[in-house]
This record gives sequence, structure tokens and C-alpha cells, in this order.
Amino acid sequence: MKKPLIIAHRGFSDEAPENSMAAFHRAIEARCDMIELDVRLSADNVPIVFHDRRLQRTSNGSGLISEKHSRQLITIDNGSWFSPKFSKERIPELKDIFPLLKKNIRLNIEIKPDIVSTNDISAVELVVAEAEKAKVLSKVMFTSFNHQMIKEINDIDESIITGVIYNPITHFRKSPSTLMKNSKATIFVCSKFQINKDVVVDTHDAGYILYVYGIKTGRDVERMLDLRVDGIICNNPKFVRETIDLLTP
Repeated sequence: MKKPLIIAHRGFSDEAPENSMAAFHRAIEARCDMIELDVRLSADNVPIVFHDRRLQRTSNGSGLISEKHSRQLITIDNGSWFSPKFSKERIPELKDIFPLLKKNIRLNIEIKPDIVSTNDISAVELVVAEAEKAKVLSKVMFTSFNHQMIKEINDIDESIITGVIYNPITHFRKSPSTLMKNSKATIFVCSKFQINKDVVVDTHDAGYILYVYGIKTGRDVERMLDLRVDGIICNNPKFVRETIDLLTP
């Protein structure tokens, strides 16, 4: 059996602050295959690694990311909320992550669906340009709940790897293959609560790849192996790897 890729959700976010350099380094130490992270734009249109629109939940800052200059954002502590031992962590810019790709790791950049550029260059172009500038496009994939953004990336360059994330409200009763065809993506991403045999068959029969997020327990991992998904997105890549190794000797 081909083993699924292990994708560290916001890094090793069970052991370190989500979307922090510490979480990314720990994910690599745990031998994950790919790191997933979130990207937003600062007020000066710099791609910033952060999940929420507002700073409060996972940093000691406050207010909207989109209203802060990047010079200010990168000084904000994004570790102490998790544990005092991470007090030296700071919010990273996307470009800070790319050197990690030298360690035989790939990157899943989730572009938040509501980000907007404040100049003539679109948000999508700004994010893709960062990876292009660093010459890492071959090791990067882009995903989003905003499927129009993904289509825009594929219209720019069809060779870029992209995926669409399923939203059970806005994409209700739409098959993975239909959503993929409309967006020109190659990877379908959904929650463990949305995955079933019909989803797997529809995705794979159409020639697409399937990643599932929210995997936490041994039973979750076993179910994903039974369904033969292509990638497991998890907060604890060490546990998932050990469980896969145990179940697939």
C-alpha cells in the first residue's frame, strides 16, 4: 500500500505555536513530508504567515493584520500565548519559510479567502510572486477555500500545483470532480467529516489527488488508510507517522 503524505497543519501545532518557525522546525524534525501554513497580506501587501484576520488569538498583538505594516507585524510575539518558552517567536513573513525547503520538505500555502491587495497587483499574484522570486515554485502548492483565487493561479501558470478546499456551505452538493474542473486544480482538500467512499471514488476516478484534514486519533488514521487518501493533514505529524508505520509494517 502506498502511504499517504504527512502534512503538518500550521507546522507541528500540537507541540509549538501554530504558524511559527518553532512549529515548522519541529514538523521537519518529526519527518513530515509537507508543511501547511496560512497566508495573509499586511497593509503594505507583504505576505505574512498567520491564520486569523485579527491578531488577538495567537499573538500578543491586537487589530487586523491587513491594517498593520509588515515592519510592525514581524516584531509581534506569536509564541507566548502557547507557552512562555516560545516568547521569542515572532510572526514570520512568507519569504522566511522558503529556506526550510532545502531540507527535502514541501510547502502547502493556504491563501486565506478574504485577503485583498491594496495596489494594482492582485493578492494571488503577490503571494505567488514571493515563491517565484525565491525559485521554490516546484516545491510549493497553493490551496484556498476561495476557488476563484485558485483558478486565477492556474490562469497565470498551469504548471503551478494547486488545490481547492471544500466548504460544506458554499459547495453543498457539488462533487469534487466538478469543483476541480471549474478551478483547474489537481488536489481536493476536505475535512475528515466530509470524506466518504463516494468522495474518494469521484476524486480518484477523475484523476485528482485527495488530502484530508482534522486527523487526530489512531482511528482517524486507520480510516484514512482504508479510504486510501493521498495526504493526511494533522497537528501531530509524529503521532500520525508512528501510527501509519504501525498499521502498515
